[in-house]
Amino acid sequence: MQEKRYPKGHFVAAGMLIGLPLGIPIGMVLGIFAIGPAIGIVLGLGVGWYLEKKYNPEPLPLAPEDEDQRNKILLVLSCVFLLGIAAFIALLLMTN
Repeated sequence: MQEKRYPKGHFVAAGMLIGLPLGIPIGMVLGIFAIGPAIGIVLGLGVGWYLEKKYNPEPLPLAPEDEDQRNKILLVLSCVFLLGIAAFIALLLMTN
């Protein structure tokens, strides 16, 4: 039986997607709603990397168009993440 191959980053993206909503209750428990999803994404990223190494040792190569699209999405999400951190710090400083 042939093993199923997935594109590069398949399990990492799935882990982050699952970790995001699971982090929301963590933020509620901690009392800081903004930090919960970040914790969930980090946990999902770790689990996704582990699954990627275990179940997808030889990933399918991505087409150049898909790689460019993935890089653009990563750039936009990184900018949104940095803006969120800046807003969180600004709110934290304004309340103190």
